[in-house]
Amino acid sequence: MKDRELYSIKETRERLGGISRNSVYRLLQEGTLASVVIGCRRFISAEAISQLITKSTTTVSPSQDAARSRVPAQRKLPLSLPVVVSIKRRKRHG
Repeated sequence: MKDRELYSIKETRERLGGISRNSVYRLLQEGTLASVVIGCRRFISAEAISQLITKSTTTVSPSQDAARSRVPAQRKLPLSLPVVVSIKRRKRHG
């Protein structure tokens, strides 16, 4: 694949390490990845791909980073303990 200005969704996936098509569209929807629409086709510029890679570069393990980002969110959840109701049933004689 030659270096050029615009890449198709499929080519963008390949340049981003083979991520899924849905992942590319999610990045587009979030505004994390910019695109160019020409006619009825959507392209991603080489610059947008480069910017995404630069913004996503980290030295922290993805699993540690994900675990750390969940902790504050988990503390905000109003979790109450379930109420256990014990109902005694009488035995019917008869």
